[in-house]
Amino acid sequence: MAADPRVRGVRHPKNRGIVGGWLSGLEHARAPLVCLIDSDLQNRPEDVPRLHDAYLKKQPDLVQAVRHPKGSLTRLAFSKGLNALLNVTFGMHLRDNKSGFIVCRREVLADILADAPGYRYFQSFIGVAAGVRHYTISEVDTVFEERNAGESFLSGFPAMVSLRIVKELLRYRRETWSRQRRGRA
Repeated sequence: MAADPRVRGVRHPKNRGIVGGWLSGLEHARAPLVCLIDSDLQNRPEDVPRLHDAYLKKQPDLVQAVRHPKGSLTRLAFSKGLNALLNVTFGMHLRDNKSGFIVCRREVLADILADAPGYRYFQSFIGVAAGVRHYTISEVDTVFEERNAGESFLSGFPAMVSLRIVKELLRYRRETWSRQRRGRA
């Protein structure tokens, strides 16, 4: 049982992936605001109030943590490169598009996650999924710790995963352009 009764744990008998976890959390959430934070403790739980305070102060649609990773230069280069690619491809200016450490209203998250089915690496472009829907995004700097549990899908040099992410990213861009054109027609 959680120390705070507002915190709810949801267990899956079988791994459903990060988006499956987000969808289950969203389904069980009762408060108007939700927070996504990975269970590997790379994001510090003590930063949740900082994201919440930024939400209350600025009233954006979504507050997203800007992670400042410690450790591997390869990981840092990959992260910066993918973020730049996301910004250029989607005409955005976020410092960390890929951060899944967010606070937003439940209905905003549900709308963003409507695009997730069919994407294996949707967590890599959650910021742009909000941006293509014209949600306002506020960013909060946070420390990104070394992983305390589990294994990254980017272990080692992520060449094949990187190619898959770029492929999904381009597919997402095509799909969002198509939707935007249909909306104007």
